[in-house]
Amino acid sequence: MSFWKTFGFNTGSVIDTLLDSEDYTLEQLLEEEEIMQETKSQNKRLLDFFVQPETLKKLLYYITVEPEESDDTSRKFKYPFLACEILASEIWAICDAMYSNPGLLDDLYSYFEKDPPLHPLLSSYTSRVACVLLSKKVSPTINYMKERKGVVDHFLKHLNNGFVMELLLKVISCEDTTEGAGTLDWLCTTGLIPHLVSKFEPSLGPDVHENAGQALVDIIIVSMNSSSSPLIAQLESQEHVETLFKFILEKGLSSSLLNGLTVLIELLRRHVREHHDDETTLDQLAPILKLSVENLNPLIKLLSTNPGENTTTLQTTTGKVVPLGFERLKIVEFISALFITNKLCIDEELVKTDILNICLDLFFTYPWNNFLHAIVEIIIQSILEGENEKLKLTLVQDARLIQRIVDASKENDEESAKPRGFRKGYMGHLTAISHSLINIASVTPAIEQLLSENNGWDQFVKGELSSIRERENRTLAGYVPSEYGITEDSENFHEFDEEDDDNDIVFEHGGAYDQHDFNAEDNDFRLDPDDDDSDDDDEDDEDDLAQTKQDDSEEDEEDWPEKQIKEEPETEVKPSVATTAESSNVVTPAQEVVPTEPPASTTA
Repeated sequence: MSFWKTFGFNTGSVIDTLLDSEDYTLEQLLEEEEIMQETKSQNKRLLDFFVQPETLKKLLYYITVEPEESDDTSRKFKYPFLACEILASEIWAICDAMYSNPGLLDDLYSYFEKDPPLHPLLSSYTSRVACVLLSKKVSPTINYMKERKGVVDHFLKHLNNGFVMELLLKVISCEDTTEGAGTLDWLCTTGLIPHLVSKFEPSLGPDVHENAGQALVDIIIVSMNSSSSPLIAQLESQEHVETLFKFILEKGLSSSLLNGLTVLIELLRRHVREHHDDETTLDQLAPILKLSVENLNPLIKLLSTNPGENTTTLQTTTGKVVPLGFERLKIVEFISALFITNKLCIDEELVKTDILNICLDLFFTYPWNNFLHAIVEIIIQSILEGENEKLKLTLVQDARLIQRIVDASKENDEESAKPRGFRKGYMGHLTAISHSLINIASVTPAIEQLLSENNGWDQFVKGELSSIRERENRTLAGYVPSEYGITEDSENFHEFDEEDDDNDIVFEHGGAYDQHDFNAEDNDFRLDPDDDDSDDDDEDDEDDLAQTKQDDSEEDEEDWPEKQIKEEPETEVKPSVATTAESSNVVTPAQEVVPTEPPASTTA
């Protein structure tokens, strides 16, 4: 319809015809296919109808009131969808009308006061409309929420509903706008953080713990760019961190521990420093750091717990394995987050717990847990690349890192040599760690001496590690391609051509290529994508290809160095009964090559 209107062929829309009548309803308009097109093109008569309070109230009814079982499909699906699209169309007239009638906002936000679970479809529609109105009218929406009693508590009733949590995060992010300044201060007074922390109480169950943890992590991420967020300051306070650790340690390896540590890890990442801090003492640390250090021992005790014989085993392609468990893996990740804070006082407390030996023991005990391997490698790399020289020596000498690598390499070689043997899952990580050790030893004499004193290390470097480095540094396909496809180093290119006699396609310097000894299921290989089956085209193709070869040969004589190529002995091609090649220049797999004289030495 828009095409005809643009070029002056307007015959009138069905919507206009319906609006011309004196008696029409919202439902009749919603049934028309052009309703959204006319709405987005801001048909004035249609918008005048939509901004009427009665119409807006009816549109809100469709997205906030669940349909009855006996209702037709239009009431269940079509009307709610279109009502959402109209209300969330970001048309200023509709937004103004929503805020000009306070009762309409009551209808919208009263939906969140319902008991969980919310209708999955309607909750998505209602939350979307609320988010759009919030983005268009930040200040009026925040003021409305402040006046509406318990609005944040109603949001928190639906922690398991991602759409409602998205709306809550939109409210939090309003702090970054001019109109929304002071939103976080208001949220601190609503009890948002204490309410979420209380959800980690072990008796509430894994689902509640996971939803509360995800909500807090999202709040931390949204506030990541703010160095002075009141919500984060409240979450990192002594009171709430102590409460969180209490719930984490109450039931041992539980969902409270898993999700609680996830929150603490995100908080610790806000305290990562680029340079090593050797001045701050334990008493001067922020509560989140100080309490994390104080609760290290019970966490490490859980990490060192033997799974026991009754632990469930998992059947994998490598056989039955005893799983590490998500909870113990999360503890290792928590330890990693503490190491990368780069604080001397924290490093010293970690060393006292012998955590490096424990983490390395787990690394080799679970050879197929790559999540664990990646986290332990982060710990090792952060120490080797850090500025704490004493911690480096503790890792390399006291934790026996060098000998562990040598022993693991020998064990890997023995396992690989067995029939149907395979490499250990941690060998890739050990290779990266070994490279870092070599690099650090070049600038750290103490580590260099420790490496030289270990005879097994020298054998490992000259054997396993050397072969790996040679393989990783080998040029792919024998030469380095230039930006335009072929290098200017003709010698290397021809060397690749000479070494690989079995290549079906030989690339020439100009980008063309010849076809030798190729036939797949008796179908000739053609260079031209427009080829068909006609004999005339075949002859033309052969003539064109021959001309290309001749031109390339002339260019070779001018631009490329001469190469001495010995002639191959003449051969007689004897066609088989099963196939007949269309071109005498092609030797197919079904043909037999019969030498007419003893073969002579050739150079490819």
